[in-house]
Amino acid sequence: MPRTIKASPDRANEIIEAARDLFNEKGFENTSVDDIVRKVGVAKGLFYYYFDSKEEIIGILYERLFEEISASITAVMEKKGLTALERFGEVFETNRDITCRSSMLVAYFKKERNQSFHLTMERRAQGLLIDAMEGIIIQGVNEGTFHVDHPRETAIALNALYRGLKHDLPPEPTSEGLMRMFDALRNLSERLLGMDAGSLDIFDKLLPPSIGGTGRPRTARRSSNVRK
Repeated sequence: MPRTIKASPDRANEIIEAARDLFNEKGFENTSVDDIVRKVGVAKGLFYYYFDSKEEIIGILYERLFEEISASITAVMEKKGLTALERFGEVFETNRDITCRSSMLVAYFKKERNQSFHLTMERRAQGLLIDAMEGIIIQGVNEGTFHVDHPRETAIALNALYRGLKHDLPPEPTSEGLMRMFDALRNLSERLLGMDAGSLDIFDKLLPPSIGGTGRPRTARRSSNVRK
C-alpha cells in the first residue's frame, strides 16, 4: 500500500524559499527541480506533491511580491503625521526597495513567453501606485504644496513617466546617466505637480550616496507651470 504524504504548509513554504534563493543565485533557467529538492533535502516526489512545476513557484513568488507591495503602500498611506511630500518619498522608496529585491522575477516575466502574465501583474501593481499617488496629490493640494487641477490624471501621467524612464534605462547605467535620469524625473514631476523648480528632493534621497544622493542642495526657482 503506497505511503500517504501528509500535507505541510511549512514544508511547501520551505521548498518555495529554497527555489527563490536558487532562482536569485543561478537564474530560473539554470535551476532544476533536482537542484531545489537537493537544497531542501527532500525527495523529488515531494516537490511534485505540492507543485506541478517550478513555473508554479514563480507564480506564487510573484503573487507574494504583489501582496508585499500592497501591504507596504497601504502602511505608508495610513501612517499618521506625514506631509504629502514625505508620503510621496516613502511610497517611492518602498517601491524601489521591493523592486530591487525582486530583480529575478522581473527578468523572468519580461521574457517574451511570459509577457501576458507579467503585464497582468504589472497592471495590478501600477493600479496600486496610481491610487496611492492620487491620494498623495490630493493631500498635497490641500496642504498648498501641489497645484493640480486633475489629481487622478496627474497620478496616471506621473506613473507613465516613471515607468517609461525606468524601462528605457540601460541595464548597467553610468553614474552620470543615473544623475541625468533623476534630474529629468525631478524637473518633469515638479512641472506636473505645479511645484517650485528644485523643491522636489525625494529623487536625491533615492540616489546612492556614492553618486550624489541623500538630498543634494538645490536652489528653488519658480516653475513656469505653477498656476497663478
